[in-house]
Amino acid sequence: MRIPVQPRVVALAVATLAAGCDQLGLGHKAVESQELPAPEALAKIGYMTTAASGPEGRKVYTRLEEARSCGDFELAMRWNRPPDVAGGPFHKKLVFLTRGIPADLPKESEVFIVGAIERGGTLPSGAGGWSLRMQDGSQAQAIETVGLWEKQEQAAQDGGVTAIVDPETPGRLLCAHGIYQGVVGKASGQRADIPLVSVLFAMDRDQNPGKDSGKRRGKRHGK
Repeated sequence: MRIPVQPRVVALAVATLAAGCDQLGLGHKAVESQELPAPEALAKIGYMTTAASGPEGRKVYTRLEEARSCGDFELAMRWNRPPDVAGGPFHKKLVFLTRGIPADLPKESEVFIVGAIERGGTLPSGAGGWSLRMQDGSQAQAIETVGLWEKQEQAAQDGGVTAIVDPETPGRLLCAHGIYQGVVGKASGQRADIPLVSVLFAMDRDQNPGKDSGKRRGKRHGK
C-alpha cells in the first residue's frame, strides 16, 4: 500500500499496540518523523477513535479493531508507529511487510504484516494460526498464542466491532502486528520452512474494502 507522507518533520510521541489489546504504550518524549501519513490520507480513517495521549495532546488511534480494511489498519499504525522511529515496548522500528519478507530481515524484528489467508483457524494447541500468501507470491506463517487468541475471540463473541470477523476463510486478508521469528514456520504440504511471525494482535478483513461490517460472522472452529 502506497501512502503519501507529510514532507515536513513532525514532532510526535511513539505509540505501540499493547500485546493482545487495544491500548497503546506511549513514549515519554516527543520524537521526529519524516514518514507520517499526510492529512489527506488520514482523512480516510476519520471514523476511527483517537485519544489525546501524546505530548502536548497529540492524538493517536486507540481502537484499531475499528479499521474497516487492512489498509486502514496499516494507515493508523503508520501514524501511531512511523517506520523511521524506534519505539514501542521493544524500542524498535516497526517494519511494514506488505509485499513480502526480506531474506535479510533480522530475527526479533517488530513487524506489521499483511497477507491473504490460505488456511486459518485454531491449532490443536488452542493458538490461532494462519498460512499466508504474500503479495509477491511467497508464503508466511502467523501464529497467535493461546492467551492472546482467546482474548480476541472473546471480544468477537461479545459482539460489536471486532478485529476477528471470519479468520478461517481463504482469500481474506490477515493483517497483524507481531514479532518475526525467522524462517522456522511450516507450510502445508511442503518440507521447506517459511517465515514465521508471532502475532501480538491480528485482524482479518475482506480484500475489497467496504464489504466488512467489522462484526463477527461466524464462530471459532470447534466452538
